[in-house]
Amino acid sequence: MKLTKCIVIGAILGAAVLAQGPPPHGRGFGPAFGPGMGPHGGKVVKGVPYSADVTSTRVETLADGNTIQQTVTGKVARDSEGRTYSIETSTGGPLGQTGPVTRIAIFDPVAGYAYELNQTTKTATRRAVHLPSANASARDGGERKERGPSAVKTDLGTSTVSGVGATGTMTTRTIPAGAIGNTNPIISTSETWYSTELETVVASKHSDPRAGQMNYSLSNIVRGEPSAALFQVPAGYTVTDAPKGRGEFGHAGPPPPPEE
Repeated sequence: MKLTKCIVIGAILGAAVLAQGPPPHGRGFGPAFGPGMGPHGGKVVKGVPYSADVTSTRVETLADGNTIQQTVTGKVARDSEGRTYSIETSTGGPLGQTGPVTRIAIFDPVAGYAYELNQTTKTATRRAVHLPSANASARDGGERKERGPSAVKTDLGTSTVSGVGATGTMTTRTIPAGAIGNTNPIISTSETWYSTELETVVASKHSDPRAGQMNYSLSNIVRGEPSAALFQVPAGYTVTDAPKGRGEFGHAGPPPPPEE
């Protein structure tokens, strides 16, 4: 059975699969291609329109050697005003147990709303967008950095990824033995390739013994203004507001390149 669901990815993981960058590593896996749904590092990216195909995979290896695999594929787009669009289909994993699940999301900072589109019912759920201030973003980032595990960042230089220039960074994080009841240190690595041309992450790899291996990449990148229709609720859809206090959009996009 094929299910069609739509969701606007919000708050760090929810917003995840979109047009500015991949979902935060270690926070889970699923919807919202971290790339384009929402503010990038506390701001909306303007003047750098593009569209691309996106693929995100996760493989989790269990203690008995069994594996859980999930693949998310789709398309993302961003216009010159910072609006973003994403459509993604999840196969395998918890989200795709009964068949592929498709999600569609529109983030419109100009109008001040984010939308979840349901193709089956022809409905759109609208949520207010509340962008964090620059001061708040800096303050929160500092708090997370202080509480997080020790990290060592290595510069990987520059390379061409999917046809665009990108700067690579390898971050190795270590949780010391005993910090969370662990017998031995827990080591995770994140490799991120960030394009300053597009102001987005174009590829990333994350490995963590607790969550498995996660890969994310953009391909078939097209520079230029996407169709304006992508960022509008289709004609014939019924728009309803999400209940107040629930689902209001805060920080809905992928984080900027790691700064640890």
